[in-house]
Amino acid sequence: MSKATDARDEKLERIHEALVAKTAELTTSEGWAEYLAFAARFRQYSFRNTLLILLQMPTATRVASYKTWTSVGRQVRKGEKGLSIFAPMTRKREDKVSGEEKTFVSGFRLVSVFDVSQTDGDALPDAVTHPTLLDGEAPEGLIVALTSIMVANGYALRFGPSERGENGYTSPAEKIVQITEGMSHAQIAKTMAHEVAHILLHCGDDALKQAEARVHRGVAEVEAESVAHIVLAAHGVPTDEYSLPYIAGWSDGKPEVVAATADRVLKAAKQILATTEKITEEEAAA
Repeated sequence: MSKATDARDEKLERIHEALVAKTAELTTSEGWAEYLAFAARFRQYSFRNTLLILLQMPTATRVASYKTWTSVGRQVRKGEKGLSIFAPMTRKREDKVSGEEKTFVSGFRLVSVFDVSQTDGDALPDAVTHPTLLDGEAPEGLIVALTSIMVANGYALRFGPSERGENGYTSPAEKIVQITEGMSHAQIAKTMAHEVAHILLHCGDDALKQAEARVHRGVAEVEAESVAHIVLAAHGVPTDEYSLPYIAGWSDGKPEVVAATADRVLKAAKQILATTEKITEEEAAA
């Protein structure tokens, strides 16, 4: 390994370490306890249910039952179609050994949940601050380079309107990445890097098996946004105003969750940069 490569890798590691430190600083600030108290009312879903939600609505961000939304002052809009997930059915019976009455799962049934985008009502507390869209331009050639990675992995890129407030999403079933039109070039590049990270880390048969073993939606979003933050930082574009609140929210304010993703995040970032740095250097020299 060359000295230049060693220096680049050390730089990327420092960027990730700074990300962890900044996340810790943000999540100990005033307002975080209020956010966590709110988030605690929303259950974490199993890997199977997470997949079901994403298949039905790839842009879903915060999902809960009709009753839970009502309890926090929001109402599911009339005509909205619920997202079907499996809920356990429980029964009680006497333990033959201890004689105690215990609860056990007797089966599963389909129930409906709704994404926040399907509701209206009281404002929800942000994760201390809400992610702020980036302004400005992207480095010459970066968007082209990120597009080439998508294409190389069998995905088509398209631009379109935001239907539910998302900046972009990846559909493995359709092999499409959609980016919301009308954003700044810097935000487009950041969002594309986020979606490329999803393609590399969370899509495809092998990645799916890895995800089933250890990744739930929150960790996947932390990983994808961490990769985007590092890639853009390596190209000289700061994303703190967007990435920090986003990562803090999806990690439930736990810097150790962000730290634990380091190996996978840095590997994906290096894989992306191997293409983007080459193309942006060629564009700059042209």
